[in-house]
Amino acid sequence: MQNITLRFSFEEQAARVAQLTQVSVEGYPALWEQMLAQWRTAQSDAAWLTYSANYLLHTAGVRWALDPLSLFSRLSLPNTLNFAKDLAPLDAVVLSHRHADHLDLELLSELVDLPILWIVPGFLLEDLKTIFRNKTPRVILPRAGNPIKIKNLTLTPFKGLHFRDGHGVPEMGYLAEFSGKRWAFPGDTRVFPAQSLTKLGRLDGVFAHLWLGKKCALHETPPLLEEFCHFFTEPAPRRLVVTHMHEIARKPDDFWDASHFSQVYAKCQELKPEVLVTPAWMGMSVEL
Repeated sequence: MQNITLRFSFEEQAARVAQLTQVSVEGYPALWEQMLAQWRTAQSDAAWLTYSANYLLHTAGVRWALDPLSLFSRLSLPNTLNFAKDLAPLDAVVLSHRHADHLDLELLSELVDLPILWIVPGFLLEDLKTIFRNKTPRVILPRAGNPIKIKNLTLTPFKGLHFRDGHGVPEMGYLAEFSGKRWAFPGDTRVFPAQSLTKLGRLDGVFAHLWLGKKCALHETPPLLEEFCHFFTEPAPRRLVVTHMHEIARKPDDFWDASHFSQVYAKCQELKPEVLVTPAWMGMSVEL
């Protein structure tokens, strides 16, 4: 029988999230400037989180973004940032799926005049029709298994696993190869079939978006903890970077935090102690 003992009440967690939201909003402009400065001047391979699971990357000299999104857009707050100016060094924008914490149309609309490559799954073209209107962006439609070359970076798309119990949206994951390294970005994974990530071959690292069951974040032991950890440690990547935490626009029973990461860390250590498991939060840089 599933353990449904609660770690906090809904109201207690709501108060914690409200406090975190206030602090995050106040500090975001400075955090954004710090990330941009590091990203613009980076000489080594790294990723920066502009929100809970949204990435600016510098890999083998290529500056690109995967699901770029700002906190202000996510919370529908007045935007004080100049995305076109700040993100002008971009070589490419890569998109995965249409959920509001991954598809920031306000930010993207400011980038359409930049000379960048857009990698847009076909199921997202309708969403971008308005911002692409009367423009001529360079767009590639990713196909699962067909590599895309961007200078010294190769992205190989693969089908995401975002549907569970009939609910979800289409999603594209990406394998990034650069500087002799191979990092997987499976995206928001909702089902955890065996051998799925092992099909990608040797992996130096994986970005795992933490999700342990719908509306189960208040459970003392979320029901999908073991499935999640088996799935991401099965291919034995050298590193597992856990993100998609402190997504402050979510309700308390869908809000994943450091306590959940601790459970993931402990279970992964039990399953594959040789895998280095670390968390990454909004504003952090991750060496690749």
